[in-house]
Amino acid sequence: MDTRIAMNKYITTKRDIYLDAVKGFLILCIVLEHNSLLTAQYDWIRPFCDAFAAGCFLILTFIRPLKFNAISSFFDKNYVYWWPFFIFITITGILNFYLFASTPITGSLIHYGHALLTASPQAIKTSSGFMYFWFLPCLCFLYLVRLIVQKSGKTGYLIMIIFWLFIGTIDDEQLIKTPFSLHVISFIFIIGLCYSKFHAFLIQPRRVTKYLTISIFIFCCVASYFVGWELFLAGGLIPSIHEPILLLYYSIFMFVAIPGIYNLQSLAPKFIVKILAILGEHSMKVYLFHPLIFIATTQVLPIIVNPIISFIFTVAASLLISLILIRFSRLNALIFPKAISALSFKRKS
Repeated sequence: MDTRIAMNKYITTKRDIYLDAVKGFLILCIVLEHNSLLTAQYDWIRPFCDAFAAGCFLILTFIRPLKFNAISSFFDKNYVYWWPFFIFITITGILNFYLFASTPITGSLIHYGHALLTASPQAIKTSSGFMYFWFLPCLCFLYLVRLIVQKSGKTGYLIMIIFWLFIGTIDDEQLIKTPFSLHVISFIFIIGLCYSKFHAFLIQPRRVTKYLTISIFIFCCVASYFVGWELFLAGGLIPSIHEPILLLYYSIFMFVAIPGIYNLQSLAPKFIVKILAILGEHSMKVYLFHPLIFIATTQVLPIIVNPIISFIFTVAASLLISLILIRFSRLNALIFPKAISALSFKRKS
């Protein structure tokens, strides 16, 4: 019996445990890439992780069709990512000012307002000290761009193809200032759209498909060491039509990574899949908390100096905070509401 079928019988949930495990694998890559103790020792980490991890999280949003009957439902369902963005960038902005900022409070307030209004990677980095918050506003605008392109028809899709081919020709110093990380969306959109057409086929338990996607994914992983650090989406390091081999390589890597990791789960022990699935289910919270924990324990209060221990502790502590938050439903709903209406805390009659 295929282990995936056995696992589906074992898990009594509507969630796809293997898809959650994919998210778990991706978030581990992101935590790994943000661990400066490890990246300083192992030069393969950033080329490997940046090649597909963040991009695949965005691509995963394409596997489900948009379900917005009105613009109000769009804002209510998807723009709630702005709320944790607002909370985290406010808290880190205050901490950055008191602990590290060399500018006066008026300058810090200007930087903070700029980060909130434009949400460009550079503005976010300047205000909060962290660039990684770029992902939440980018995710929001990805849904908006999908909605606009869908309503624009062939013209919209043609424009996005042009963006995919040429966005990388713009200097990265300019792209890093792009509001809402629209340069990332410009590169990722066509890859995500194409992947959405093949997702269901690529994750079917067919032997040929399974081992083909696994083989290509592993090949791309190994190749990342030799290709080097040539992709950094948020930082504006993006290939273009003038670098056709790099453009094709990264597009294929992101396209095959999700089914490659998904199909690898069928070869992994069940407990590994379950652990990755738990991480994947809480991936957004782990994403938001992990750099704060890493900085706090290695720089602000340097109590952990071993790179491997810092990685394990950061993942475990981030997940623990996520699980604890769930126990406090009101606090969890305040920071991570499922809809804007949830912020009112109105009881159902």
